[in-house]
Amino acid sequence: MDLIKCPVCGEKYSSSYRRCPFCEEEDRPRKVSGKRRGGHHVAERKHTHSARGPLIAVLLVVLVVFSWYLFGGKFMEKIQEDRANDVENVDPAPVDPVQDDPATDDPSDTPIDPIETPDDPAVTPDDPTPPTVEDPEPATPTVDPSALTVGTNVGTTLKKDDSGRFDCTIGMNDSIQLILRGTDAAVTWSSEDTSVVTVSADGKLKPVKAGTANVTASVGGATVRCVVRINN
Repeated sequence: MDLIKCPVCGEKYSSSYRRCPFCEEEDRPRKVSGKRRGGHHVAERKHTHSARGPLIAVLLVVLVVFSWYLFGGKFMEKIQEDRANDVENVDPAPVDPVQDDPATDDPSDTPIDPIETPDDPAVTPDDPTPPTVEDPEPATPTVDPSALTVGTNVGTTLKKDDSGRFDCTIGMNDSIQLILRGTDAAVTWSSEDTSVVTVSADGKLKPVKAGTANVTASVGGATVRCVVRINN
């Protein structure tokens, strides 16, 4: 049999073919990828990559997200409701029947603490509260009025007249404090005419208007009077 060499592909074929069968094979949807052993070409089918797979995956993801957006809240509420029902249906802890009931306890089984009797005979078990002893009121010290003198905060000592009253003359703008000397007991000061002069608890005089008023100092049952004259 005569063989013809194809001027295009260089392969030899039988003279019974009108055209080169190898070239016709190449015209079909196959791609020549190499040669076999012996010099023959091997044609492989073209593989076309399809985009259907990624598109389907994207659609599934979108469908899942959209479904969660619509029904996710109700789904979570259902789960929380089921959990709450499970907690309510839990059986309470069994009660131990062996525990003692205070209402049924025999009082004879309870030990009684002995009553301690104090050393003081005035205190008995029936009357556990001891009698209270009231502190005696301090005795008011007795003060001799003749031993008392009246001075001021500026260092002067007031003179006493024949009636036993001390004499003090001040101006409207003077700041004078009377000081009772000759005793350490508490002194109570008062003014008999507050429209002329007032006196504080510590003996400080405050002139109100021009005039004369008696200021007294009471201490230990004794009373000392001082004539205060207010000048303009």
